[in-house]
Amino acid sequence: LKLDRPVAPVLDALAVQDILGGYDLSAAYPDLGHAMLVCATETKTDADIDAYVSAMGEILSAATRKTA
Repeated sequence: LKLDRPVAPVLDALAVQDILGGYDLSAAYPDLGHAMLVCATETKTDADIDAYVSAMGEILSAATRKTA
C-alpha cells in the first residue's frame, strides 16, 4: 500500500489495536515513498480483514482531521 504519510505511526496505531499491520518498506525501498507491504493468508477470516480495513480507515481519517 502507498500512503500519503509516514508508515511507522500508522503501524504503531494498528499495533495499539493488536493488529499486525504490515511491513514498512520505506527504508528498504525509499524510491517507493511511504509504502507498506501487507499480507493476508488463508488463516485470516473475513472478520479479520474487515477489522483491518476499519482500523486503517479510522487511523487515516483521524490523522486527516487533526491536520484539517
